[in-house]
Amino acid sequence: MEEITHYSRMSASELANLWAQYVNDSLSRCMLRYFIRTVQDQSTQDILQVALSLSESHLHSIERFLTAEQYPLPIGFTDEDVFVDAPALFTDVYILVFIQTMLIHGMTRYAGALGCTVREDQRKYFKQVIAETTELYDVCTGVLESKGIISKPPCFNNHQKADIVKKQSYLTGWLGKRRPINALEVSGTFLNMHKTIAKVVLELGFGQVCQSRDVRSYMERARLVCQSHYEILASMLKEDQLHTPRTFESEVTDSTVPPFSDKLMLFLICTLLSSAIGYYAEAMSMCQRKDLAADYAKMIAEIGLLAEDGMNLLIENGWMEQPPLATDHEALVRS
Repeated sequence: MEEITHYSRMSASELANLWAQYVNDSLSRCMLRYFIRTVQDQSTQDILQVALSLSESHLHSIERFLTAEQYPLPIGFTDEDVFVDAPALFTDVYILVFIQTMLIHGMTRYAGALGCTVREDQRKYFKQVIAETTELYDVCTGVLESKGIISKPPCFNNHQKADIVKKQSYLTGWLGKRRPINALEVSGTFLNMHKTIAKVVLELGFGQVCQSRDVRSYMERARLVCQSHYEILASMLKEDQLHTPRTFESEVTDSTVPPFSDKLMLFLICTLLSSAIGYYAEAMSMCQRKDLAADYAKMIAEIGLLAEDGMNLLIENGWMEQPPLATDHEALVRS
């Protein structure tokens, strides 16, 4: 019997994966080009060069996918959004921390993209992207560890035994004596603290170089919200005498020359705030103490509102690029 073959059109999910990655990698390309010009440390320079090569490779691959399907390329970010000759806004230490944080985001997004990709060519592509990103994350984390920059999560004592929860009071957290925080809760809390302080530093640095008064005001508001979230998360650990990760506000220089367009800086912060909703929700799903879950619910609401206001600011300035839309058949009938 003759084998039946057919052409597989790109699904909306597959289109979304490629569209979002193109926009994000065009932003990464701008930032990496600038960082490469300012960084002094050779090991950090090597990581940045690899990261830039990967971003450019991703852009070329996505361009081929979209062109073959006759979809337009996203506008994304271009040379007009970066000023590579601007003085250093961040030290080498923070640049390395920032790159590791972005690699964490990348691994999460690429795994999600692979999970909703059916076409074989795109599955192969995202498998390769995941492998490359994971390898660079491994190298970057190794350098951070060797330089004593990275903060490891707290350790528990190993004089414990496997046990079963016997009382529903294990889940409570408001009245009476609370049980100590467990390992699952520490894991989510520590990761979100690491990511939150990375945002605080960006918001601090971007706030001093933004050209728009509205964008500058938004950066300060975002910094204060993220700083308050860091303190909430820190209290979850300090209550049980567990350490919190190192902060990096001192790694912002005194430069007031903008290395990036306001459009790029605002878009990046809005993207990171929106992503934080998912990371908070993941940590919340692992909380087995009601008070901790309530803290995450409160932070999700606050950061969701903050992200929405940032999106509105992007729209007001004509900086918000529209993702591909489904066909409005009703509008076609009326036309």
